[in-house]
Amino acid sequence: MWRAPIRSALIAALCAAPLACGGGHRIPAGLFFPREALTIAWHRLTGRGDPRAVAAAALEPDPSWRPEPVRHRAIPQHPHMAANGGNNMHSDAYMSDTHAAPGPSGRNPQVRSFSMGFGGYGTLAFDRAGRLVGVYSNGRRFELHVLDPYTLDRIDTYPLPARPWYAPLQGVMPWAYIGAGMYFYLDSLDRAVVPCTDNHVRVVQVPPPGGHFQLVRDYDLTDHVVRLRWPQEDSVAWVLPDWSGRYYWFGTTLGIVGTVEVATGMARHRKLPGEVIENSFAVGEEGVFVLSDRALYRLHADDRRDVVVDWRLPYDRGPGKKPGHITRGSGTSVTLAGGRDGVVVVTDNAEPKIQLLFVRREDGRVLCRVPLFAPGKSGTDISAIAFEHGDAEGRGTGVYSAIVENNWGHHRFPVAHPEPGIARVDAAPEGNGQYRCEQLWESAERAIGVMKLSLGDGLVYTYFRGAADPVTQWYLVAIDFRSGRTVYRVRTGAGQGFNNWAGALFVHPRGGIVYSTTIFGLVAVGDASAFSDRTAERASKPAGAVPRARG
Repeated sequence: MWRAPIRSALIAALCAAPLACGGGHRIPAGLFFPREALTIAWHRLTGRGDPRAVAAAALEPDPSWRPEPVRHRAIPQHPHMAANGGNNMHSDAYMSDTHAAPGPSGRNPQVRSFSMGFGGYGTLAFDRAGRLVGVYSNGRRFELHVLDPYTLDRIDTYPLPARPWYAPLQGVMPWAYIGAGMYFYLDSLDRAVVPCTDNHVRVVQVPPPGGHFQLVRDYDLTDHVVRLRWPQEDSVAWVLPDWSGRYYWFGTTLGIVGTVEVATGMARHRKLPGEVIENSFAVGEEGVFVLSDRALYRLHADDRRDVVVDWRLPYDRGPGKKPGHITRGSGTSVTLAGGRDGVVVVTDNAEPKIQLLFVRREDGRVLCRVPLFAPGKSGTDISAIAFEHGDAEGRGTGVYSAIVENNWGHHRFPVAHPEPGIARVDAAPEGNGQYRCEQLWESAERAIGVMKLSLGDGLVYTYFRGAADPVTQWYLVAIDFRSGRTVYRVRTGAGQGFNNWAGALFVHPRGGIVYSTTIFGLVAVGDASAFSDRTAERASKPAGAVPRARG
């Protein structure tokens, strides 16, 4: 019982000042718990070598594996968001968590990092120059950053409102806070649309090379949150544009969903009675898809911008909040797969096993469901990856794949103890409108972060510490989408500086590099050629090489 407070106190003490943790430079490599520091000292004293050493052969890619793109139906590009694969935490408006670009091969990898001390990024996006755009936070302070994608040098900073001084009285720890830009998105004009701690939404122009961030618009939504007695407060945590671009959708943690007219700032909202929202929603051509702790919704806005419920699907929310979850109910964000004739993919919170649901997007009918993971130790607080398979011409086949992570476990920041399990499930039509769900594989890898699937190389990328290491070490792990085999691991670093604690992974749109957020900054893993070739390309080519959505 006493170990968790000591762990948290150690991390806080080590990072009381940014300079103590190499502010603005690489992630510090010496952030170990006392027991681990003693292990390292004892190994050296007794001549047993450095316990952080890892056998190179154990990390080499599986020689039988070859990259193979996954045929798929193209994920629709939102006309008012930056290019798919890099406009929000979950890659695109459908929240597919897929990338068209390939990641690193695992051969001759390089690892680079950036740190300002304790703190990191919830979301990374990519602007038209291929640079990283992210909201940085240490739990109280928030800043918008633009970073060089190869060196990770910070190019420019824009200050955002901090959490109030009384934030600790609200009972939400910094590592559990999901508001204030952690779910920002980048629009088609390279503007970051950021929900902030003061319940304003700020639209900030990302600077061109040599320029600086500029505030474009500020929308005040303080009259559209749930009123609570001080110091408790509701939070605008999610903002996404309607497909028409005429208004934004927004959501709050205590169950308000609303719209804001882009031109006038006029807002309207609807409360989902007695419900809370934990994770991000998805936007489709016909409206927005929201998952509360009780039900899945499809909503649209009428001519007056009032929020209208098209359909509501209650689900099994389980007997209570599961270990490792933020709230009771489903822990997934909403994921759309296919097109308007496609499906919505979510999990419930059932016991003894959660169930993965494939729901018809048109009317909210459950097409099929499948239970996942070990009885009594089954749960996820991370969005599912999902997409529709395609034929050789890119036409949809009606077959859908989803990948779900089991992160049930008794986690105490900064140490997570998830149960093993990453599973692939396919849903295939059987005729007469019926579907069959089947689990194709389950990996024994462990993780609690947001995984990503590269459709360009057929690898699922995840990130977690090694199980057998005598001291804590962290790895980027690549899993074959088709078989579930672990293809390779790349060691990113040792100690808590490289801990990604429920962070997300991102693949650069030009390929070859995967980024992971950590509690001390950011890690990039790439093939040596990806870093060196792109550095030369950046020096010789003007910005603007990344394909863009139309504005």
